[in-house]
Amino acid sequence: MKLLSLTLLFLLFTSCGDSPFSGGLKELVSGVDNISNEIRFDTEALTILRQWNKGPIVYDSSTLTITFKDSANNLKDPAGEFSAYIWMPDMGHGSYPITVTRIATGVYQLTDIYFTMGGLWDFHLQLKDNGNLYDSISWPLTL
Repeated sequence: MKLLSLTLLFLLFTSCGDSPFSGGLKELVSGVDNISNEIRFDTEALTILRQWNKGPIVYDSSTLTITFKDSANNLKDPAGEFSAYIWMPDMGHGSYPITVTRIATGVYQLTDIYFTMGGLWDFHLQLKDNGNLYDSISWPLTL
């Protein structure tokens, strides 16, 4: 059991490259979020606007503002529970939970977005009702 624990601990620290939290990395890496098509939550007919306040960057916290507008271009909150996460499909892992804070009607601040390494990431936004997913949108980011 001790050998298994040590092996798993070793794999955890060596499997995906240098950790940005080990103190050995010095240079921040900026990413590209160049999706040009409109993104929407179709079930609620909400257009999603994105504004990076900081980032996307590797090795530091990024911050993103998400704004929801209805078909009349009015700010509107989604009816469901709004959440977000990032996933690195080539590596099969995500990152820390993203903090979502409602700033005003239809405006949400996403903080604690940690891209832990360079490469292809998928940014996911979701709507849930009592924990059940009913709408989702994602777009790729390259860092």
